[in-house]
Amino acid sequence: MTNITPIQREPLCSICGRPMVDAFKPFCSAHCSNVDLARWLGGVYAIPAASADDDEDGDPPFAPPDR
Repeated sequence: MTNITPIQREPLCSICGRPMVDAFKPFCSAHCSNVDLARWLGGVYAIPAASADDDEDGDPPFAPPDR
């Protein structure tokens, strides 16, 4: 039998794909870290939520009385 050792790959930056640098983990540079932060702050990574129209009980949405 032959011993096969798996190839260990270097972790890559999740933004640009270059090799990761420990100082900016999981990124390769401050630039890629800032790009990721801007995406979070801009809502690019937003988690989708159920809209107000997705009412489970079938009742119409609550509307405040007219004054």
